[in-house]
Order: sequence, then structure tokens, then C-alpha cells
Amino acid sequence: MIRIDEMTKGRFGNRLLYYNNLMQLSHSMDTDASCVEWEGSVCFDVLVGYKEANDKVKSLDWSEINNLNIDSLDKGKDYSISPYCLHNNFYRLCKTNPRKFLKLNDSYSLSLSDNETSVGIHIRGTDILGADGNQGREIHTSEYYKKAIDEVEKNFDNIKYYVCTDDVYFVSFVDTILHINSIGASYNVGSKNHFMDFSILSECDVLIASSSTFAVAAGFVGKENKKIIHSMDWIQKNLDHTLWHGYEDPKNIRNWQLSYDNFWVELYEGGNEFYHAWKFI
Repeated sequence: MIRIDEMTKGRFGNRLLYYNNLMQLSHSMDTDASCVEWEGSVCFDVLVGYKEANDKVKSLDWSEINNLNIDSLDKGKDYSISPYCLHNNFYRLCKTNPRKFLKLNDSYSLSLSDNETSVGIHIRGTDILGADGNQGREIHTSEYYKKAIDEVEKNFDNIKYYVCTDDVYFVSFVDTILHINSIGASYNVGSKNHFMDFSILSECDVLIASSSTFAVAAGFVGKENKKIIHSMDWIQKNLDHTLWHGYEDPKNIRNWQLSYDNFWVELYEGGNEFYHAWKFI
């Protein structure tokens, strides 16, 4: 059995990635899965619940999983995956469509109009600003969002934008709204409920994404074959493996950081059928 016995302390997007890794391993091994209760589980149908362990539980960390011969695991034994098995394991494990495991229920699912090109925009603000935000490493500028909108305008008709953010005072959000107004486009600003914002982003035809795992998860849940846009400035920081905090961390921490950088490197190299970019801007 594959288990999550302690939910990651990360926010909603990280929890979706963590749960997806659990279910990918369960599916690959053809064994049962167990998961503790987690924030956001109320949004989805048919999630696995918690089961008592059959035997002594062996923990698997992110690096073991990325170097693992999955066929070597004994599906009669219990293995727990560590809370840091997130997007650093996505491309290693994701062989089955995540929508098989993560389907929004009737309370949170929605359908956007088939008569418009729906474009979701995710603008990450509060948690990437200041000392706790890796020295602003993940900030996506107004220019990125404006260029992405201009690219959408060149390629699609009858467009409606859905702008979702956790910080309506962040300059990138303010400038993006001003730009949408300047071109006379139709738009809605997301709700104050981040679960509903996630549902909106997951059902859009086009997703102008941030660096957030919230946006990444919206890319592999909901509507299939979205056109996903990412910032090339952000991708380049990962290709260059720029330091997260402006200084070198101890080696074991740095290796863990680099594993997350490598998700974006693999995305740039093509990703996979379940998460890949349409354009880097």
C-alpha cells in the first residue's frame, strides 16, 4: 500500500501534486492507497481515505522516488511518501491522466461558455513578496501578463478573461486589469474563494500561469488540452538554477531546491502529455 500519513504543509497546489503522486504510484504498482484528511479534499469526488497500515511503514523521500525502480517495491508492504514529494516527482511518476484521480465535485465544478474563448490568468502576489518570498525570485512582472494577453488576442476570437489573484493591490494585477481595459476586452475578477478560483482556472481554454503550483495543478485538472503560457524569464531562472535566497544554502537543502527547479527545466524541454506549455513569453 502507498500512503500519505502526514499532509504537506504547502498550500492547495502542493497538496494536489502530493496527492497526485500518491495515486500515480498506487496505479503504477496496482496497489491500494491511503491518505489522511487534507484541506481542499472537499472539492473532489472519490478520493481515497485513510487506512490503517498492514505492517511497519517504510518512508520514501523525493530523491528515492526519482531514482526508484517502481517494479522493485513489494505491493504487499506499506510505503509512505514524504511531504516533499511534490512537483519534483511529477514527471517521474505521472503516467496516468491526473483527471482520473482528481475530479471536481458538483459543488465546485463549473462550465464556462462554449461561445467564448475563456482565458484564466493567475497572478501570485502575497507569498512571493518580501523576505519570505525568495527575494522576489518568483515575481511575474506586468510585462509578462501584458505580452501574454497580446499573444492570446492574436490567436483567438471572442475572448473573456478570468483574472485570479490573492493580492488585488499587487502591481502586476493592477497593471493587468488596466491593460485588459485598454484593449476593450471582457473580463471577470475571481472570487474571494480560492477553491472557486481554482475551478475557474482549471476549466479555461487558455491559462496564463504564474510560478505557483496552484496554477500548475489547474493545468492538469479540469479541461483537457488547455493552451498553457509560462514566463520565459521565470523558466530562465530555473534553467540557470539561480539561488533561491540570494545565497548558497547547505548542500542537502540546495539539492532539494534544485529538484523543484528541474520540474521547470523538464517543462521547458517539452513536459509530458498531462502538463506542457503552449508558449513561453
